[in-house]
Amino acid sequence: MPPVTAAMVKELRERTQAPMMECKSALDAAGGDMDSAIKVLRERGIAKMAKRADRDTFEGVVRVAIGPGNKGGAAVLVSCETDFSARNEKFQALAAAALDAAMASAPEAASPESVLACCGGKVKALLDDAANTIRENMAIRRVVRMGGIAGAYQHFDNKSCGLVEVSAEGDIGSEAFAKVLRELCMHIVAVTPAPLAVDATGIPEKDLAAEREICIKQAVESGKPQAIAEKMVGGRIQKFVAERALIEQECVLDPEKKVGVWLAAGAKAAGVSNVRILSFSRIRIGE
Repeated sequence: MPPVTAAMVKELRERTQAPMMECKSALDAAGGDMDSAIKVLRERGIAKMAKRADRDTFEGVVRVAIGPGNKGGAAVLVSCETDFSARNEKFQALAAAALDAAMASAPEAASPESVLACCGGKVKALLDDAANTIRENMAIRRVVRMGGIAGAYQHFDNKSCGLVEVSAEGDIGSEAFAKVLRELCMHIVAVTPAPLAVDATGIPEKDLAAEREICIKQAVESGKPQAIAEKMVGGRIQKFVAERALIEQECVLDPEKKVGVWLAAGAKAAGVSNVRILSFSRIRIGE
């Protein structure tokens, strides 16, 4: 067995980014064979990843993309344990590859699992490599894919993004319309409280029921009889719907208008008519 030299350890570290002592140990275990040592490091890395799997991942990045002519879009959230690691080149390459895989997926089949399996497992290999190098738990946490007319906005800190799908007629592929959709997504990302549905009919019944219960409880605690408290709920629920239905919200970019009115006006100026929001997603690190 050839002796393991400092030069061999240095070469293995440069090829794998593993710590020096682990490179030395792997070369010893592999009898000085470089390729075998790389295999040893990968095997040990997989074992260590299993031990890290239950550690929390509250940091990471989001990525979003729109296809040519505003047709189709995708967004991904790739998580890790620390913000420092989220800026690592390998982690950034993983996020970029995950987004490419999401865009290549069929809308109905897109998921974290499909992204990891895409292109013969390329994204999974990149995730394993980044996790082994950085030594943190990582995951493809969310994947959103929309197949129709789409728009997107990604915040400058790479911690939040919005994606929206609409139906419309006219010059749907123009940059002017892309700007309108981008600003709509900016509203979705920035507004508080976050929208729950496109319109009132889409607000989940469980959220409405929870709000009714809170309103009645508050009214009773203020001294109102139960029967009166229940009658007072209607107005509070209307306010709740206006705050949580996207088209009923006050537009962040123009508070004098509701989102639905603002969107119609912006679309008309861009040469687009009959615009209607079909779905939207708001993706934020930590949510």
